[in-house]
Amino acid sequence: MTTVRDTAVVFVTSHAGRSLGRVERRWLRVMEALVAEGAHVHLVCALRAPIEPEARARGVTVAPYRLDRLNLLRTRSRLRKYFLRYRPRVVHTTGYEADVVTRWAASDLPIAVVSSVTVSSWPPRGSWWFDTWVRQRLDRDTLERLDALIVDAPEMVDEAVSRGLARERVVLDPPSVRLARVLDEAQADVVLPDGCPLVGYAGALTRGRGLAALAAIAPRIRTRHPGARVIVAGEGIARHALLAAARDGRVALIAPVESVPAVLARLDVCVFPLVEPGMPMPLLEALALGRPCVAAAVPGVAGLLEDGVEVALVPPRDPDALAAAVLALLDDPDRARALGERGRLAVIERFQAADSVQRHLALYRRLAAAGPQRAQSSS
Repeated sequence: MTTVRDTAVVFVTSHAGRSLGRVERRWLRVMEALVAEGAHVHLVCALRAPIEPEARARGVTVAPYRLDRLNLLRTRSRLRKYFLRYRPRVVHTTGYEADVVTRWAASDLPIAVVSSVTVSSWPPRGSWWFDTWVRQRLDRDTLERLDALIVDAPEMVDEAVSRGLARERVVLDPPSVRLARVLDEAQADVVLPDGCPLVGYAGALTRGRGLAALAAIAPRIRTRHPGARVIVAGEGIARHALLAAARDGRVALIAPVESVPAVLARLDVCVFPLVEPGMPMPLLEALALGRPCVAAAVPGVAGLLEDGVEVALVPPRDPDALAAAVLALLDDPDRARALGERGRLAVIERFQAADSVQRHLALYRRLAAAGPQRAQSSS
């Protein structure tokens, strides 16, 4: 079997937020596995990016460098020099600037190029229509240089093919969780109302989670099940929109939360009224814990989970359907338990982090063996 021992693999990210993105969190596990196999692993990232210390701690060589979106040609030149110096066999990118500039920099070099994109961030978007048009045009025009595009939702496979990428170069790698971590964190102590049905959500309070819908359906839940409580646990910018519902008793707003899995494990029905694409990590954690879940059928969820078998899916922004699905599970505990158990099995079979790492390693091994020949023949 082809290995990556003594092979240089470079990761390039243009993300510079305060926290790690989903792709970067996955990269850290992949980097650790590559280092253990004897690969020479490099990371190009912004100075003081959150991933920098985490990567260093795993034995990765880090080159802090801001990918200048205002001067992509200079960035291309500097990145190309880095590739010529370290001669990687595989380069893996995430983030619009990293994706496009790396494809330019490696255009005629014997390097296999991989990009990871998520359903919530691809195709790339800008701050206004012209910026969005430019980003999508540059992304589309450089796609043919890709040896592999890693996507996290089945809906994205057809989208990538429609943009001109060969289907065999699209790799589906769904979101994943470390099951042992979730089960361990679920044992943490958490103070919640006792002796009554609990319905709700735990995780980041962002606008994309659509949590106002929980406050909207709370009266219907209390009408059918007078003792039930609706829980929203977490912190974030959408918290202020729930304060009125907390004051009048529609929801119990809990923060801070030291362990999201510990809250999810104690809910009778976990609810994810999503309004933006993407599989939120708390949904996978709730499924891993065997909790019955109701979720909006947004891209990145609907294509990965089977409605009525592993999760109850409802149309986005439909409070009537959301309330009906939650009440159906509260009314039928046996059905709720069966749904939760099938969701737990789905995580074990399809959404484990270790499987994701192995998919990445298998891809790198294949590209390390074949990528250079392909790159040379296409130049």
